[in-house]
Amino acid sequence: MEIFSIGDIHGQAHLLDACLTEIARLPRIPGIERIVLFLGDLVDRGPDSLGAVRLALDAPARCLADRAVLLPGNHELMLIDVLDGDHPQLWIGNGGSTVLSEIDHGWRGRHVDDSRELLRDALPDTFEQTIRDAPSHMRFGDLLFVHAGLDPYEKDAIHLERRRPVSDQHWAWIRNEFLTWQGGWDIDPETGVRMTGPTVVVHGHTPALRSDLSGDPRDLEPLEGIDTHRAVCLDAGAAYRPRIGWARFWRDGEASFMQIHATYTAEPTGGWLP
Repeated sequence: MEIFSIGDIHGQAHLLDACLTEIARLPRIPGIERIVLFLGDLVDRGPDSLGAVRLALDAPARCLADRAVLLPGNHELMLIDVLDGDHPQLWIGNGGSTVLSEIDHGWRGRHVDDSRELLRDALPDTFEQTIRDAPSHMRFGDLLFVHAGLDPYEKDAIHLERRRPVSDQHWAWIRNEFLTWQGGWDIDPETGVRMTGPTVVVHGHTPALRSDLSGDPRDLEPLEGIDTHRAVCLDAGAAYRPRIGWARFWRDGEASFMQIHATYTAEPTGGWLP
């Protein structure tokens, strides 16, 4: 198969549109399934979250792909919690206010229940149920796709449980323990401890973990940490600047290949700091 994995978007629909156009221009490989896989955080902070959701749902048609996979990010999980009746303060403080402003500029003057219903009605059809039904992760061969990462001190079957309670160690929230780990993601069958093996984790959530975001937007080297961290980071800083990261993974015979790309605006304009 041929997999296009797209990192955090955070409401930058114009960049996602350009990204999907770039993917569509790449010729299909005969007899190979083409998958577009989103790593989560389609929404919040940016100017057009609803547009980003619509594009993601329409990705198979836009990219000439066989199917799309939408993995939940922490921002989608917060949104679902709000729809389920939780107080929206956490979500609003993490960029959900931009989504509400897309729907209704006067949302601050409404009762929270009214805003909740407006939100549910405004979300593109099937999106809510798609996120509710989505798994925490996907694995294709040696590639494991998840929003934030793995816990090196927990069994994957426990850590990646879709309905596990949210904490700093959650698969959609974890940062430090995952980002600093260099001991591999496979398990030694004799000792039962982590070891460096073929598994590579493809994730988003934390932007360019090995680089300062103020660098040249064409510099993609910091996103690739296979040799040191057995990881590929596809969050190119969309929460802070107009740039989204994505990668293409495919096989040719016995050889596996990866290309990392970025779709960006040449002159960052800012405007949606978290």
